Amino acid sequence: MKKVLFYLFSQPIDRLTFGLEEEILPHEYLACQKVIASWQQKKRVLVACQTQAQAEKIDEFLWQLDTAHFVPHNLAGEGLKGGTAVEICWPERRGSGARQLLINLQDSFADFALMFQDIIDFVPYDEARKILARERYKAYKNMGFNLKTINIDSLD
Repeated sequence: MKKVLFYLFSQPIDRLTFGLEEEILPHEYLACQKVIASWQQKKRVLVACQTQAQAEKIDEFLWQLDTAHFVPHNLAGEGLKGGTAVEICWPERRGSGARQLLINLQDSFADFALMFQDIIDFVPYDEARKILARERYKAYKNMGFNLKTINIDSLD
């Protein structure tokens, strides 16, 4: 059965920099942690970002990981045909090749989500993003996905 795991941020968490030029939002950081864990489980992952700028930020964060946590990845349209184990896309540049897991950072329901058995999505703390997440939740439910929510209190 197709399933979606929502991570719900139940309290505000400070933005993080990790030496990046731009701050990484808590749900973006958690998405990167899920990328690392999924790759270590030998899964092929598509990270669907809202914008090219967000995709480039995620890409930069993954490049800065120490060698023990290195994840082979590429932005959509770069690298080999079919991409690496992890591909990062945005609406104007779709992913290539089959993937096992979708990590959704887009504001709306991704029309290609039906191609995936497993999806990770996020409910950030701020109200505007919560409203968007509720809409995605409804869309997944209407499409027959099994839904589960996990509360996140910190990123420790």
